[in-house]
Amino acid sequence: MRRLLFAPILGSLLAGAWAAGAFAQNPLAEKLSRAPIGTPILVTPGQEFYAQVDADPVPAYRLARTFKSSMPGAMGLPFGFAIDTDVLILVFKSASGWDYFVPPDHKFRAFHALLGSVIRGRDMVGLRVGPAGQMEWFVDNSVYARAPTLWTRPIRPADPAINRIDVGVITRGSMDRLVYLGLSGPRHAKIRLEKTAGRQVQRTEFTFPLNKDGKGLGAVNGAEFTIEVTPTQALITVVRAMTSALGDVYPSPPKPILKPVPPI
Repeated sequence: MRRLLFAPILGSLLAGAWAAGAFAQNPLAEKLSRAPIGTPILVTPGQEFYAQVDADPVPAYRLARTFKSSMPGAMGLPFGFAIDTDVLILVFKSASGWDYFVPPDHKFRAFHALLGSVIRGRDMVGLRVGPAGQMEWFVDNSVYARAPTLWTRPIRPADPAINRIDVGVITRGSMDRLVYLGLSGPRHAKIRLEKTAGRQVQRTEFTFPLNKDGKGLGAVNGAEFTIEVTPTQALITVVRAMTSALGDVYPSPPKPILKPVPPI
């Protein structure tokens, strides 16, 4: 059964690299909408106000709360780490049977009182789950350390509760997007539908009548929206998506580099 998921507009459509043995892209990927349905969006000519993208359902964990803690580092000296969101997405399955879950949008930190941040670039913080179901927090700061480096500590009773869920993750599939093009004469708004499949882009333009106050209604490919136009911008509210269910959509984080230190 297909379902549509709604979330705020995301900055990137790239899903990141999936390791061998992780989850391959699903040819029957879900269609997810990346626009806040029912929320006005202020755009200028050339800006997107709605998009429907391909996404795959991916295993994830939800934390009861964000949190900050510490774990042993070099020579057993502790350093701090924090997860600043409540969702962690599967990005890697190791040959030894560990599954690695990472917050999207780089919503994590690792730091030392004297050194400051101890992660750089593709370094990451998250949760890993072993073949027997054991859970550990991990910090992969391989870029910072200039060598594959993974620190871990087990889940403690005082840590937030963790629940298994599924979320939608954006893939490199097709996309339908609506772009505001400005006024066409004094009483019409121009909208462009862009349908992307691989490197092929098909563009179709539509115009919608406006009343004397610059307000009107529009519908393209199943999406319905209200529009209020001035000479330089438009306030557009999508009131109906191209298809019909609710949920969340996330960008996929890149895979970790991963080499445990000290050996586990």
